[in-house]
Amino acid sequence: MRTPSVRLFLFLAIPALLGAVDKPVGKSSVLRTADRQRLLALIPAPAPSKAVAQGPAVFYDSSKLYEYMDGAADVFQLYDVRTLIHQEFKLGETDLTVDIFDMSTLENAFGIYSSERSPGYNFVDIGTEGYRNEGIVNFFARSYYVKLAAFGEGADRLLGEFARGIEARIGKAKAFPPMIAQFPSAGRKPHSEQYLRKDPLGHAFLSPAYQAQYVSGKSESTLMISVAKDASEAAARLKTLSDHFRSSGRLDPAPEFANGAVRGSNSYEGTLIACAKGRYLVLLLNPGAGAGGLLKDALARLN
Repeated sequence: MRTPSVRLFLFLAIPALLGAVDKPVGKSSVLRTADRQRLLALIPAPAPSKAVAQGPAVFYDSSKLYEYMDGAADVFQLYDVRTLIHQEFKLGETDLTVDIFDMSTLENAFGIYSSERSPGYNFVDIGTEGYRNEGIVNFFARSYYVKLAAFGEGADRLLGEFARGIEARIGKAKAFPPMIAQFPSAGRKPHSEQYLRKDPLGHAFLSPAYQAQYVSGKSESTLMISVAKDASEAAARLKTLSDHFRSSGRLDPAPEFANGAVRGSNSYEGTLIACAKGRYLVLLLNPGAGAGGLLKDALARLN
């Protein structure tokens, strides 16, 4: 029979031992702490113009992002968001919100940024690329997507000060994803480039892909480059795409554009020309005047 002192020892010791098993100190815990410290270091301290923080910074990982963004979290998760740091500041009658998203990679940061910007926005020299509209400044640099919002008297000035402060802490970065340099520059619509991490044109087999818009006369085309792991996979993507158009509309050979090129059309995607080269599947959507030259130029640039 156990004495009361033995029972007390077991009562205290067993939960402690179980807690040690249930709460291991592993690599992921260290990384989460490091991520928070790294993101916190990106917010200027002291705050510009002596703005006052309205409480400590709040962090959200990908699985909890919906608690802050509700329905908008899905798009960020699509681009593999890792962590968000959110903090609010006040200066007199001006309120300012800082949101910095760690998107894991340069490609993902550019992808989510480009999904939210439009070629007609007011672009400014901040980060790799950024824009400002009334009450907001958004930009991306390295693997970060920064969104700032402010309202009240002096909002524009405070937005600029915070944007420059965060940019300085990230470090000057003007690098776009390397694939963007593979797109022909002639006729390309400025600020139309995008990175599509999932389901380009609604097709999972085309993931991932990059695209940009091109203008020729009154027509506008979209050049898309689907990136496969090797030439065999690129050829398989072309076959799957061809089968799709053959069953949903029409597919014809288009040797005048390139060896192995096809022209497809249906009521959903419209008309496109597609051709594989190496590990790339190149698609020209809504081909118009000068389509042949644009497609040949794009194929020639791909290594």
